[in-house]
Amino acid sequence: MPTEKIEAAVMKDAESQAAKTLADAKRRREDEMSRAAAENDRAYDDAMAAVKARVEAETQREMGRARHRGRLDVLAAKNAVLERVFAKAVETLCSLEDKEYLRVMALWLGALPKGVGGTLRVSERDKARFTKEFLGPVNYARGETGHFTEVVVDKNVTGGFIVEGEDFSIDQTIQRKIGDLREAMTNELAGELFEK
Repeated sequence: MPTEKIEAAVMKDAESQAAKTLADAKRRREDEMSRAAAENDRAYDDAMAAVKARVEAETQREMGRARHRGRLDVLAAKNAVLERVFAKAVETLCSLEDKEYLRVMALWLGALPKGVGGTLRVSERDKARFTKEFLGPVNYARGETGHFTEVVVDKNVTGGFIVEGEDFSIDQTIQRKIGDLREAMTNELAGELFEK
């Protein structure tokens, strides 16, 4: 019997060790599963935070692009309005009654520096307006120099004039003056639009 008792004691001890080993293995497995679950939760939270950050950044970029497109649309609309206004201004100036038109032309000619004179390049219609009777008083007011000696038709001029001297040319056409005004206003509008 003593062998049976020894065998029973060894078996009992082996069963106890096996139960302890099994319990330790279960505990380690549960600890590892808890750590893995915690790591998965952290990885999920990190991934969600990264996705949210990317979505927010893309949203901000898209909103910026939309604001930019909106500004460009507003600028295009303002430019279209300006284009119509300036086209109407050119048309209005070109179609003034002779007396009023020649008054404006006399002012523009008189505003040129005193030494500036030469040939006036004008539209076909203005060739008939810029007569000796019109230019006589203009030249007289300019003194000894800077007289306008000849008037020729230039098909590129629809209103106003170009003064051509021996070594210079001064564009005083209505299109040029209105174009300069338009450019100044366009720059002002662009500054106003993009500074906001």
